[in-house]
Amino acid sequence: MASPDANPEIRRAASRAAAEAAAWADAHVAAFRGRLATLVAVDSGADSPEGRDDVAAILAGWAAAFGCETAMVAQPAGGHLVCRLAGSGSGKIVLLGHHDTVFPAGTATSRPLTVKDGAAHGPGVADMKGGLLVALTAMEALAHGPRPFAFVELHSVPDEEVRVVPFATLGALTDADAVLVMECGRENGDFVSGRKTGAWLRLAVEGAPAHAGTEPGLGRSAVLGLCHEVLRLSALDGTRPGLTVIAGTIAGGTIANVVPQHAETVVDVRALTREDFDWALREISHCGEYDGLTVSVQNDGTWPGIESTPAGELLLAEAVHLAHELGLDAGGQLSGGMSDGCWTAAAGVPTLDGLGPVGGLDHSPSEYILLDSVPPRCGIVAGLCTAVGSGLLSPASSRGGDDRDEEAADQALPQTDGVSSKR
Repeated sequence: MASPDANPEIRRAASRAAAEAAAWADAHVAAFRGRLATLVAVDSGADSPEGRDDVAAILAGWAAAFGCETAMVAQPAGGHLVCRLAGSGSGKIVLLGHHDTVFPAGTATSRPLTVKDGAAHGPGVADMKGGLLVALTAMEALAHGPRPFAFVELHSVPDEEVRVVPFATLGALTDADAVLVMECGRENGDFVSGRKTGAWLRLAVEGAPAHAGTEPGLGRSAVLGLCHEVLRLSALDGTRPGLTVIAGTIAGGTIANVVPQHAETVVDVRALTREDFDWALREISHCGEYDGLTVSVQNDGTWPGIESTPAGELLLAEAVHLAHELGLDAGGQLSGGMSDGCWTAAAGVPTLDGLGPVGGLDHSPSEYILLDSVPPRCGIVAGLCTAVGSGLLSPASSRGGDDRDEEAADQALPQTDGVSSKR
């Protein structure tokens, strides 16, 4: 880990900014809770496009009030919010998040924000309205200080939960010196220093229909072929460290008295490294041969992982140092889930994830964040912005080994026809 080599002046400036931001956030915890209630009260799921834009507009108003320049970039899925806090330095930092949730319309009314035993509950508190507010609160604290950066920008997208391709405005972030992703911290307080590469594969089997009672021998059952294929690919699960291969959905047939002509499964594949991921896709594409059946595999979407780089290690080391100074025991851990930080990392931008409040049980009625984690997490974000703005990553040439050759970069992009094969 690169922390012993951190510039002492940068470290002192970052520590001072972290302590001041944490104290500022602690003094404004009631305002944070009120704002969280406001955001949670707005449905912003896939079926609530107006709600998504409303949440973005609310955030923009709060940001403008402390001096940010704000913009709403129109996209088919809704507005992409940008809030820029300008500074006097040269470092460019992006705080990345999303204002959509997974919950259907009506959830905000049926489950408004509640607080019990220091935990805030409500739709999207962890994923990720709480994280957006930590970013905004850290920026508001930074607005009262020296601002040793060119800018800190909050970017919030409207469609992270339903997308397996890069967000539409990724190109605007590729010149950043660092991206800090505001997904919630792990339940033990850890940051997310790595994410798996993953894909959704659609394996389909075509057979021949026939009457199941009078002429079953004339048919060829796609369901039977699919069962063989699911067992085959499921055997790949765990064959390499961290590799998961899960048949998430299965569908087939029409009615009970017809030999099924079509059946398919959608398979979730995730791996720690691109090498293992590519190996798994090749193995899955080696479909079995069955009399009268045709088997095909289609890639419905691939997302890259976040793998270790020197610049990423510097960001993590500084985050851990700041956490320890604020009295937290935090480290970095790998997540099997994806975030939009996967796309920024694949674009070569140093990326650290999991900087939002400590929380968990995302996408469930029990989703929560710990309110006492908010001030120190705001402090850590502010400290990292100060460190990057002051040149933390310059020993790593601002890319710290994150540059990738064109072939690797191309591999990180989503595949539209991927491992298609037919037999």
